[in-house]
Amino acid sequence: MRATTDETQRLDPIAAISAFGRATYSDLVTVVVLSVAASVASVPLVTLGAALLALVETMTDVVEGETTGQMVSERGRFAAFRKSFRRNLRRGLPLSLLAIGVVVTTYVYSTIALTIREPVFLLGALAGLYAVVVVVVVLFRAASLVARAPEPAGGDSDASSGLSATAALRDASYHLLETPSFSVLQCCFAALLLGLCVALGIAVVMLLPGWLALLEVVAFEETTGEGAERIVLAYRGELV
Repeated sequence: MRATTDETQRLDPIAAISAFGRATYSDLVTVVVLSVAASVASVPLVTLGAALLALVETMTDVVEGETTGQMVSERGRFAAFRKSFRRNLRRGLPLSLLAIGVVVTTYVYSTIALTIREPVFLLGALAGLYAVVVVVVVLFRAASLVARAPEPAGGDSDASSGLSATAALRDASYHLLETPSFSVLQCCFAALLLGLCVALGIAVVMLLPGWLALLEVVAFEETTGEGAERIVLAYRGELV
């Protein structure tokens, strides 16, 4: 009870939503470019994890660049995504397998449920939809932990020498459980974005990946960093 009370006093969901909106407005072109790049890079499916890692790493650099005054051009951001994607091809495989497994299982249950309309399969399909949202949030948090992991000693840039994807997935689960109320809100907002983009169709490719990455960056900053309010001030040009 005390942990939940401390969490609600320490974290500011309104500031996180404001930071998300401000960053989306200011960096909409980046959101679209990186979303399309990540969608195209994920087409082989097994590269989905590498695309996710590259997307979150690049979006993290974009937001941090805004707060530190070291902004990069759109071309530089796309180049950073491409470089990170190639570097994380092997590391991203566990993320790809987890995402594919959850989506395929949910699709199978949903198809069976709509065909035979058995309550058990309907409940399984509903649980699967919740699982998809939770897994999406966990995957993006794991990508954040990989992106923010300290560089290996000696400056080795090889992805295999840093934080592994399996370790990141484990740590991401614990990380999200440290702030349960805020994590639930993040899942709800992610579900809202998923539903909105699915309803709009093309937005799944052009906006959803970038939006989810930006949501994760803001949420991570609010729960672990210096607060989402700092992002708002940076985009307003008021950060001292």
